[in-house]
Amino acid sequence: MKLNYWDLDCIHTRMKSYDIKYQEIYNELFDHIVTAIEQKRAEGDTRSIEKMYTEVVEDQFGGYYGVESVAKSHEDGYKRRVRKLIWGNFRNYLNYQSLLFTAILTGISFTLPHTKPTVIILTIMMFIIAIHSSAYAYIKLRRIKPSKGKTSLVYSHTITQANLPMMFLYTLVWLPQLPSVFNDNYKFTLAHLHPAILAFELALVLIYDMSCMRLCNQELEQFVDINPNAL
Repeated sequence: MKLNYWDLDCIHTRMKSYDIKYQEIYNELFDHIVTAIEQKRAEGDTRSIEKMYTEVVEDQFGGYYGVESVAKSHEDGYKRRVRKLIWGNFRNYLNYQSLLFTAILTGISFTLPHTKPTVIILTIMMFIIAIHSSAYAYIKLRRIKPSKGKTSLVYSHTITQANLPMMFLYTLVWLPQLPSVFNDNYKFTLAHLHPAILAFELALVLIYDMSCMRLCNQELEQFVDINPNAL
């Protein structure tokens, strides 16, 4: 037996008390509770929606903190899933074509002069690819629009994966500076790595960028409109 507008509104109101940050998890728990109450109504239970809601939460989640525990469990499960997907994509792109490209790029780098301009150019190329990874995810996933006060689980954790190359490069650039940061004569300099090392890193960042693009598309393929304003 389908619940009416006022029953659904009551459930939404009661669920506002839970600390459920992500829209997808909120929707899943909301649907679960609604389905359980509808089943009880179909079996002839005519009690008030408040009493039935309380009973479902107690029986199936173990009460208030049980709902939040389930929400946290779902978030952790999704984080594991998205990490598994991104590295699965990375391994997928580590095929003979990409390995051949990496070998050729690294081989060419040995012919480049080990000078500051070479280091700067290769580093800039890596930053461009890393920026593309983040920008692609931001643009591709902006269609996901959770309701006010909520965050999208898909958007949040997919963006985190897309930003990893930028975080890696910031570490690569700034970590060598730490010993001299507290020196009064400190002057910023790029780590003078051999072009072959930078070329190899460039190839890995490029493969990871392709993996991120595929991840975004994978998530959107199974994406269902998560804006719950169905009331």
